[in-house]
Amino acid sequence: MNLEALVLGLFSGLRPGTSLAAVLTLLKAPRPQRHLLFFTAAGLASSWAIGLVVVGVFHGANVAVGGSTFSAVLDVALGAAALGFGAGLQQGWVQPTRPRSSSPSAAAAPRRFGRRLHNPSARVAAAAGIATHLPGLIYLVALNAIASEEPAPADAALQVAIYDALWFLVPLASLLLVVRPDAAFAHLAAATAWVRRREHAILVSGSLALGVYLVVKGTASLLT
Repeated sequence: MNLEALVLGLFSGLRPGTSLAAVLTLLKAPRPQRHLLFFTAAGLASSWAIGLVVVGVFHGANVAVGGSTFSAVLDVALGAAALGFGAGLQQGWVQPTRPRSSSPSAAAAPRRFGRRLHNPSARVAAAAGIATHLPGLIYLVALNAIASEEPAPADAALQVAIYDALWFLVPLASLLLVVRPDAAFAHLAAATAWVRRREHAILVSGSLALGVYLVVKGTASLLT
């Protein structure tokens, strides 16, 4: 398993995000185990399928452009994006967990969806699992790291699955604890509150560290 993808998977699974809020809401809903199962299964299947496609595309580009060159250029580009995101967070230009919108209808849509999670259908729970785990910058970095090693299809599928399992660490842990929903909610709420108090520092430092690492890694690869 690629070490870079493992570290990024852990970071993705434990960082603040909308998935935490969705899981907390589902734990308070009727039949939380059923809804968490749909949430987790649909999200995992969707992100795994997308990951396989992206790894295939990256691997193909590695072959066409030259493995080290393509990966290095992509590392620099993704690193610059991470640095820009971290700088935007630090300056207050970016608010990922509490987005602001000038459109009342756009702002109301997430609230309406959140209210539906209080007593969701299986379809709504599954849709929430997919919507809260759409691939972003960190996922692309991890997939590029996996693809750069040019793994066999079965190995690539396994590595993407391991990354996704780490990304879904909180929903999977909640599924194990949901035999006592109140206790699971209390533990997760306490952990979430701790993370929320440090959310800004975690996101800024994580984004900047990732950006510096990728830019240095990509630049060094291009120069050798």
